[in-house]
Amino acid sequence: MTDNLAAPSPARQWLKAFYSALAAAIGYIIAELITQHDTSFILIGALAILAVLTPIIYAINRRSGRTAPRR
Repeated sequence: MTDNLAAPSPARQWLKAFYSALAAAIGYIIAELITQHDTSFILIGALAILAVLTPIIYAINRRSGRTAPRR
């Protein structure tokens, strides 16, 4: 059986961080399309959000995964 308190692997944490950042980038694209701003920079902005948020979310997930659960 697996231990429920075991920390997730770094690869799984990176994948979860990527999914979260991807969701933020898609939300940015939707917001830009709804507000009808200049569409020439939408893709660049979404890629920048993805590139910046992925390591930040990974660091947050890694740090919060190390803390002991409160009882």
